[in-house]
Amino acid sequence: MKTGLAFKSKLFVILLLAPIGIIYGQLFTLQVPNKCQDVCPTRYRVVCALHDGCLRTFASSCVMRIYNCKYQKDYRIISQRACEFISNEELQKLEL
Repeated sequence: MKTGLAFKSKLFVILLLAPIGIIYGQLFTLQVPNKCQDVCPTRYRVVCALHDGCLRTFASSCVMRIYNCKYQKDYRIISQRACEFISNEELQKLEL
């Protein structure tokens, strides 16, 4: 009989604390911003990337990924060189 009472009291505590833990967990995830990487290797390999019709040159693919993370963008690499050196004809061939 004693073990049945102990079990019921433990179950009561669990049922009482579970919703509090769930709510706290949801609040915690809302308050914690995305943790973006902020350091890249010193390699300088320029890339041209595109997002919503906008071309942008990045020092490397790593720098582009950090920018995407921090500013919630979706730039995608279209060329392994600066955007300024891509002709209009080449852009049309990329079928963006």
